Amino acid sequence: MKAILDSSMTQVTDFLTKVRPVSVVRNIQIILVSLTLLFVTYVLSIPFFGQTSVNTDVDGLFSEGKIAPETIQSVKEFSYEDTEKTNGEKQKAAASVPFAFDKDFGILVVGIDTNLSEDVELLRSILAEGKGTPAIVKDRIPRWRNRTNEEIQAILDYPKKEKLKNFIQQYTNLIFSKYCIVKEDLPFAKDLDKAGARIRNIGTQDQTSIIDGNLVIPRSQIYKEGPVASVLSKLASEKLPNVSESLLKAVSRIGLYYVYSYPACNYNPEETENARMRATNSIPIQKSRIQANEVIVRAGDVITPEVKLKLDMMNLYATRANLASIGSIFLTQCVLIVIVGFYLIRYRPNRLNDLSSNLIIFFTLWIVIASIYLLSKVFYATDSDLSGVYYFGMFVPVGMLCLLLGFVYDEQLSIAIGFFLSFAVFFASRYNPTSFMLAFTVAVMSSIYGRRLLKRIDFLKAGFLLSFVQILITTAGYLFDGREFFVSTGSGFFRDLSNSNLFRITVMCFVNGFASATAVQFLLPMYEYIFNIPTRFKLIELADTGHPLLQQLLTKAPSTYTHTFMVAALSERAAQNLNLDRLLVRVGVYFHDIGKIPNAGFFVENQHLIPKPEHIDKNNPALAAKTVIDHVLDGIEMAKKARLPREIISFIPEHHGTSTMAFFYHKALQEISPSARKNINKRDFQYPGPKPQSKETGIVMIADSLEAASRSLDEVSPESLDELIRKIINSKLAENQLDESGLTIGDLEIIKASFKEVLLSSLHQRPKYPKPEDTKALETAGSKKIKK
Repeated sequence: MKAILDSSMTQVTDFLTKVRPVSVVRNIQIILVSLTLLFVTYVLSIPFFGQTSVNTDVDGLFSEGKIAPETIQSVKEFSYEDTEKTNGEKQKAAASVPFAFDKDFGILVVGIDTNLSEDVELLRSILAEGKGTPAIVKDRIPRWRNRTNEEIQAILDYPKKEKLKNFIQQYTNLIFSKYCIVKEDLPFAKDLDKAGARIRNIGTQDQTSIIDGNLVIPRSQIYKEGPVASVLSKLASEKLPNVSESLLKAVSRIGLYYVYSYPACNYNPEETENARMRATNSIPIQKSRIQANEVIVRAGDVITPEVKLKLDMMNLYATRANLASIGSIFLTQCVLIVIVGFYLIRYRPNRLNDLSSNLIIFFTLWIVIASIYLLSKVFYATDSDLSGVYYFGMFVPVGMLCLLLGFVYDEQLSIAIGFFLSFAVFFASRYNPTSFMLAFTVAVMSSIYGRRLLKRIDFLKAGFLLSFVQILITTAGYLFDGREFFVSTGSGFFRDLSNSNLFRITVMCFVNGFASATAVQFLLPMYEYIFNIPTRFKLIELADTGHPLLQQLLTKAPSTYTHTFMVAALSERAAQNLNLDRLLVRVGVYFHDIGKIPNAGFFVENQHLIPKPEHIDKNNPALAAKTVIDHVLDGIEMAKKARLPREIISFIPEHHGTSTMAFFYHKALQEISPSARKNINKRDFQYPGPKPQSKETGIVMIADSLEAASRSLDEVSPESLDELIRKIINSKLAENQLDESGLTIGDLEIIKASFKEVLLSSLHQRPKYPKPEDTKALETAGSKKIKK
């Protein structure tokens, strides 16, 4: 299965990275650009699509009360302000507000406790006089006058008279704290049961409390038989579990009298109304939605007020397609594409000359355009209030696209694509300037930082950078629009902060920044695998000497392996000094001679390690030249089979270019008569090319020849190295091998100095160590002199 997958992906890679004529690539680009233009125009023009209006006037066919002559269906989805729905929500909000009451806890001390203490003292006086009869008690204690003789007798018979006050006091305190006893009957009792009550406690640390509506009791209900009386009686039995029924009844009745006499709760209509006003004012304008393809009215149905409202809203919001607006968007996109095209042709003419790069760029761009479409549907949805807090540009993953393109390609290309995308965000955000600034600033910063992604930690830094930039631009937008960052509601600083716009936009900026950086990490392996692009992380993997091809090179052509790493050292130093991609150069050199593996013993550097006879007649110059040429062709095939990136494969043919194999060509001319020499085709002794197409492969061409030639130096000195390097470079210039590499005279001077630095440090002369016998002889001679 793995072999089939690898083979399939090799074919895909070959197709995507195949070198095609520039004209073919341009035609593909025209198709991709046209598709992008149509796609973007469609996405941005959706708000301008609509349908024919219907006549809802008094005399119209669709006026209220008439029979609809035809079925009307909405062709697009839209929302509208629904006044009736808004009023309904405000009524619900008002109805859910608890009724406000004030409870004065001072009544416990001033009223209930004081009177209870007076009455208990009177009872003790009566008992001390020996006149403890129910009639005398009721006569002397007026507040107990309405109690029955049985209840008074139960109190008189209870032996623990000192506990009576505590019993009654605990009971009244419990009722006072748990219930809200009001003086008058409440006309809104049913509404009270639904909304509850908000109690402002006066004279206690717990200033406010919310209770159920059934705990607000008019005092007239205390003595009536019913649920209230039964609950209060049960409360007394729970407090006095071990007393007689008659005493329990007496204590509860007396306690209820004090509660009845001093109702501590008062309804506060002004506070209730203010709370309801705050609740209704907090309700935003409600919107209703008409779905796409929704049937508003069917033929033969009566047009009700609700239907007429929908028809009016459809006429208002879902108007016929605005061709002028759509044309404007289309022309604007054309202008932007032309600007981006000229920019790329001016600064990066060869960057998009292959199918793979075009597919990467356009496919990623389409992903972002599709996200703009989906996000706009959510952001501007009917029941969404996102636009009141956020900006549309905060949700679009512009940073992901530009960070990816900046990392894979370069900042110029990424900025150009980001520029085009920023205007798409501007149109989709309904011409919001802050959204445009968000998109454009993030595009520039992520494009620049994309080339600096060297380690995994850099993705985390990129997330922080994009988040910080968005916070700055969003803050500027808030200041410009006069929006509120922070509003104090009296709920505490941290609670107000968590509910503030400042906190929300900060969180959203971090989400967008880190989501973009994370998405790049997710997309990179996919793009590396499908499109076989040489990202820095891909190159680091290929630089591992454990790669199967490098292991084969080490095993079958060890001296070529050594030569490879010396060429890599030379080339990488020169690339570093020229500010080129030194990692690409190093990896390219690692694989530049893998084609020698099949015939390793034929090449001179390996002959001393592979002494067995080769199946090549080295005295046949033409056949020998073909074998040398085959190592280039074999290397390309081996690299393709191993799915090496195209940029790495290019080092295999380009490090030889179209140079002539001088040794075999000279030998071929030497072995035949002068008259027959005209039959020899010089091209048979030239490498297939192409010539180096980049500075990197041009450097490797020089380094490859220099490394081999440096082994023949009798003496290593700065002068001899200068002469050798100059000779190698001049030979390449004489054959015009560096004409297409882009290397300048200044670059060649830097390359010379770099090569000289590496060769001096690696080919330095070592001192000759003395033989052991010579050292022994000196020791012996010294011993003899000491004895004398």
